Amino acid sequence: MKTKILSIIFIGVFLISCMPAVAGAPTTKNTLVPTRTPTITLPPTWAPIVTAPTIPPIPSFAPIDLMTAESNENKDISYWDQVIAKDPENADAYFQRATLIYNASDLTHNLEVYLSKLDQALNDIDEAISFRSDIGDYYALRQSIYWYIAVSQYYAVDRQYLVEIALDNAYKAYQLGTTTEYPDRIIVIDLIFANQCQKALDELQKLIAQLPEGDTSLGGLLHIRSQAYACLGRLDDALQSVNDSMFNNMNMGYKKDLLIQYLLMLGRYSEALPILDEQIGTSELRGDRYYMRAEVYYNLGMKELVQDELNEGIPRTWGRGGWLPYVEAQMALDEGRTEDAIQLLQLAEATFNPTYNPMRWKIQEQLKSLGALPLTLPPSVPYSPTPIP
Repeated sequence: MKTKILSIIFIGVFLISCMPAVAGAPTTKNTLVPTRTPTITLPPTWAPIVTAPTIPPIPSFAPIDLMTAESNENKDISYWDQVIAKDPENADAYFQRATLIYNASDLTHNLEVYLSKLDQALNDIDEAISFRSDIGDYYALRQSIYWYIAVSQYYAVDRQYLVEIALDNAYKAYQLGTTTEYPDRIIVIDLIFANQCQKALDELQKLIAQLPEGDTSLGGLLHIRSQAYACLGRLDDALQSVNDSMFNNMNMGYKKDLLIQYLLMLGRYSEALPILDEQIGTSELRGDRYYMRAEVYYNLGMKELVQDELNEGIPRTWGRGGWLPYVEAQMALDEGRTEDAIQLLQLAEATFNPTYNPMRWKIQEQLKSLGALPLTLPPSVPYSPTPIP
């Protein structure tokens, strides 16, 4: 089984909490406009996006070579264009083309082009399901497409809305059977990022209990469980679970990023700093890590280093939410710019995802102390729930 190879295979909590949304999605779907947005804007600066920390990879699947199994011609999109032109109700042809488009999509160069490609793949898999609604792999692919559309959104409300659609498709794929790896874990990940944290934790505990003794894939379940704990605000349990997951060295960089996340939310900045330094040393093209190190510097009293750290991070990522506005809000408060701080805190709260719920709750209290409320935003993405037969 071939997995989707993308530079964003470990798209992380920070990334999905702060990437800018992109206009130009299909106009055939309904769009809701947010009722209020901050007046402070942080325009995106292009930079390549490389691996990011804290979401386990969602495995993909290879196109199924049903027609010419020993030929490479059916691995070319133009081949399936011809098949569809001759047989416009061929469900598998739409699935094959959707899979190729999805696997070829690449976020590292242009976000708008990337989302356009995902829309093409989504349209094709919708066609496939309209002709054959009993194939689990079709829903598994649609789940993956919605997942990656979700992680590209700026506001948490939009991401959650799209992840809930992905979750519906993940359930259907699991029900029908799919060649995708770990479909049960995909459901759990979707539950976490749909903010259904306790349900996710309950399902994870069942999966852990069912694993044979000595199964090394336990490490994956443990670091996913750490995210469910964080989502529930159980940070000490989250820290213990991610530490337990390190009994093997698979995805160790990813696990260390989770560790940093929990240490920061626990206020254990001195412990987080050497791990952050190490992680930044492994990849300088990770702007989110600079934002987090700015948060560490601020809280360790090294405030003269904070702005330079933010400046280092900004050109290295599309991310403009989460830690960036939160650190800037703290500096604004220090300078007596209360209104600016409120807007920045609102922006941070609205862009952190559920695994950062403790941060969101902390910010809500900070806003309350300043006489302000979090932003109230409806989903604003141009996608409607897809029918599930």
